[in-house]
Amino acid sequence: MKSIISVLLGLLLSASAGAQTGKPTKPATVVAIPQIPEAATTSPAAMAQWLKAHTGSSTALQQALFSWMANNIAYDVANMNRPNSYRDSAAAMIRTLRIRKGLCTDYAVLYAQVCREAGINAIVVTGYGLLNDIMIPTGSHDWVVIKNGSQWTITDPTWGAGGVENGRFIQKINWTWFQALPQLAVKTHMPYDPMWQMLSFPLRHDELNSQGFAAATKRSAFAFNDSLNAWSRQSRLERLQHAAARIRQFGGAANPFIMTELDWMDQTINVLAANQEIETRNKRVDQFNEVNRDYTEVVKLYNEYVGFKNRQFMPEMKDELLKKMIDGIAGRLTGAEKSLSGLRISDDTIKHNMDELLQAITEMKGKVESEQSFVNKYIKTEKGKRRELFYAQVAEKS
Repeated sequence: MKSIISVLLGLLLSASAGAQTGKPTKPATVVAIPQIPEAATTSPAAMAQWLKAHTGSSTALQQALFSWMANNIAYDVANMNRPNSYRDSAAAMIRTLRIRKGLCTDYAVLYAQVCREAGINAIVVTGYGLLNDIMIPTGSHDWVVIKNGSQWTITDPTWGAGGVENGRFIQKINWTWFQALPQLAVKTHMPYDPMWQMLSFPLRHDELNSQGFAAATKRSAFAFNDSLNAWSRQSRLERLQHAAARIRQFGGAANPFIMTELDWMDQTINVLAANQEIETRNKRVDQFNEVNRDYTEVVKLYNEYVGFKNRQFMPEMKDELLKKMIDGIAGRLTGAEKSLSGLRISDDTIKHNMDELLQAITEMKGKVESEQSFVNKYIKTEKGKRRELFYAQVAEKS
């Protein structure tokens, strides 16, 4: 996640980039935790495959992954205040596995990706840490949310790996941050988007104090499950747009971390919206070109029909096949016309081309309808008198 170098309330806390100072270690479950062998740690997919084969449940798999990361990935103290972008690429995760060191983003995206590779719906959440008890913002941070059964839980593999003390990372597994409940995690993990608090009464960014919880319950309940269901169907642009709106609704830029996040979100929304507009235009151009190709094919088929008619339908063809030929041309022409009328293009150049194509289709429809009438009349005429129809039509035109 983007690290932020900031002095807040005159205090630069060592936890500002993600690793937390020591908390009491909670013992793991009695069940022995399988240890992932070195050969299975070359990629998230390899880790997930091994874990699925050596654990009996989703919780056991996550527990083994949490344990392995806490004992094998060190917090990158030297770069804890280095600004960096969201690094969820495959290359970034492979690098974390290779050098066995990373920031909170590296911990979170690797943990989430291994879970996803194993079929577990894990989502990286961005936000900021809070100083426990007094709930003072301490710095930008990333963690993971997972729905275990019917319960959403928060897992923070970064804080679970240890803490930073006097500029040094002290590696010590901390089970407090494995599958923590939302109502407890919110006191130390504040998502930028209030939806990821996963609470019916989420805190506002501007009420981070003991009175904030009481104030939250006085507001209307927030249907976060409905929002999450909608989120799963949204594009990246839609997700960012709705998230930015929720952030502003729940306190807005109440601290420098949120200000930076909103600024990044607004810039990204503008870029994605512009790209979407370009993509939409390109899609419309592709659709227009497809209709134009269909029309060109119809013209080719019509010209083949005209050549066949000029030979007085020789060599002889069965009536049903002749009718199928001209009706097929008419059907494809109608389809092209329908596709063209369904295009919504505001670009003047393309619109001009559309108007020209529509005019050509209209003219061709008139010709094809005339030929359909001729073929129908031809089929209904006795075979011995059919040739006269060609001469009669020539005479009419002359």
